[in-house]
Amino acid sequence: MSRYRGLLLIGLVCAGLWGAGRFLQEAVSGRDTSARDGARLLDQVMQRVRLSYVDEVAEDRLWQLAMQGLIGELGDPNSAYLPPERRARLEQAVTNSYPGVGLQVDLLEGWVTVVMARPGSPAERSGLVAGDRLTAIDGRSTQGWTIAEAGNALRGPAGTSVRVQVDRGGAASMTVTLERAEIRVSTVARAMVLEGGLGYLALTAFSDSTDRELVRTVDSLRTAGARALILDLRGNPGGLLLQGVRVADLFLDPMQRIVQITGRSAGVSATYVDSTAQKWPDLPMTVLVNPLTASAAEIVAGALQDHDRALVLGLPTYGKGSAQAIYELEDGAALSLTNARWVTPIGRSIQYASVDEARLAEADTARPRFRTDAGRTILGGGGIVPDVTMGDTAALGAERRFLATLGTQGGAWRTVVRAVAAQLVREGAARDSLVRGVPAWRERVIAAGRRAGLTIAPDLVDEASAWIDRMIASEVVRAAFGAPYGMRWAVRSDPLVQRATTALRRARAIGDVFAAE
Repeated sequence: MSRYRGLLLIGLVCAGLWGAGRFLQEAVSGRDTSARDGARLLDQVMQRVRLSYVDEVAEDRLWQLAMQGLIGELGDPNSAYLPPERRARLEQAVTNSYPGVGLQVDLLEGWVTVVMARPGSPAERSGLVAGDRLTAIDGRSTQGWTIAEAGNALRGPAGTSVRVQVDRGGAASMTVTLERAEIRVSTVARAMVLEGGLGYLALTAFSDSTDRELVRTVDSLRTAGARALILDLRGNPGGLLLQGVRVADLFLDPMQRIVQITGRSAGVSATYVDSTAQKWPDLPMTVLVNPLTASAAEIVAGALQDHDRALVLGLPTYGKGSAQAIYELEDGAALSLTNARWVTPIGRSIQYASVDEARLAEADTARPRFRTDAGRTILGGGGIVPDVTMGDTAALGAERRFLATLGTQGGAWRTVVRAVAAQLVREGAARDSLVRGVPAWRERVIAAGRRAGLTIAPDLVDEASAWIDRMIASEVVRAAFGAPYGMRWAVRSDPLVQRATTALRRARAIGDVFAAE
C-alpha cells in the first residue's frame, strides 16, 4: 500500500461505502476515531462488501469507489480522483496540445469539410485548404459523420499516418497521406483590428504558453494600427494559475500586487506581485467577462480592475477562487485537490460560498464595497463584478438551455444552419458583409432542423431568438465571403463589444476609459 493510499484511508467512514457498512457509522459515532481504528474498520467494511454483496465487485474497483467516495464527500467540485486516462486528458488540456494532423473541420451539407489547416501542421504542409471536403478517411466514407467521429479518426500517435480522400470543388479527387505530429493549439481564439484602431483579442483558456501567445498577438495588433485593446475573457474557464499571473504582469507596473493565495500546506500561501515593467503602458483597454469567466481569467480581470488598468464590462463572473494541486498516485492515477483560495490585490474574495444561478440576481447592496487604487468603488462578495454591468443573463441562459436540449444533436444543428445559410447566399441574401438576421431566416432554419429530426422546443426558439439570428447571419457572411469575414461580423455585431468600443473610442490614455463608466 502506497503512502498516498494510506492517506486516503483516513476518514473514509463517511464516504461512498456507508450504505454497505452501516454498523461502521454506529461504531464510530460519539467518539473520535484514530487513523489506526479508521483503517481497521474500513478494512472490515471492504472485506464484508467483497465477500457478501449481492453482486461481485473486484477489489481494485472497491478501492476506486472508496477513493471517489472520500473526495465526493468533501463537497468540492474541483477536487477529484483522476484515473490514468482522465489525468492524461487534463495534462493535454493544460499544454493545449494533441497528436494529430492540425485540421480544424466542420460539417457542411453532410460532409466533413476543412475550416482551416493550422500553420506549420502536417495538414498545411500537404496543401489542404479551407473548403476541401474530406470524403474518406483511411478508406471509410465520411458522409454523415459527426465532428467527433472525424476528430477521432484524424488523431492518433505522433509518427503514424492517416490517408484522406479530398474533393476540391470541380478538381479531380485526390488522396493525401498525412503523418501525425504533436499539434499545439493557440489559446488566442480571435484577434483583429476594428474600426478606429481598436484591437480585439479573445482568450479561450490559460495554458502553458498563453502569455507568449498574447504578447505575439498584441504586438501584431499594434503593428496593424491598434491604439487600444478589448480583451475578451467571456467563457474562459481559466487554467494555470501562474499563467494568469504572467498575463496580468504584462499590463501592470513593478511591485503592484496581482493575487494573494492562502492555504494550510507549507509553501502554498504566497503573494504574487508584478516583476516587470508594463509591456504596453500607453494602451487603454477594456476587459469583457460573463458568468462563464472563471479561475485564472478572474485573477486577470480582478487585478486589472483593482489597479484601474482596465474597464471591466459584462456580467459577474463565475466565482472560482480556489487553486488545485495535482498529487501523483500509483499506476499513473492522480489526485486533484483544492489546497488554496485566492483574493484580489485589494482583498476581494473571488470564491462564491455557493455556485448557482440565483447569485447573479444578488442585490448590489448585499455586497461589500472596496476602493481601487484611484479611489473608484467596486464590489466584492464573490466573482468579479464588472464596472459596467451589461448583458442579459436570461438570454445567456436561454442559449445554454437551447443547446442543452439539442444535446448530442449540436453538430447536426450547426450543419442545418450552415446548409440554410448556403442556400440564402445562393439566393442573393448577402450583398455585403453587413447583413442582419431576420425572423424569416430563423423560421427556415427551424423548419429545416425539424425536417432533419432535431428536437427543437418552440418556447426555447422564442427565448433564444436573438442568439439564433446572430448565428445565422454570421454563417451567411461566412458562406458568402469566407471564415475571417464571418468571424469579424460576429465580433462587430456583439453588443458588449460595441459598448467597449464606445468606451475606448475617445480614450487616449489608460485612465480615459473610466470616463465612460
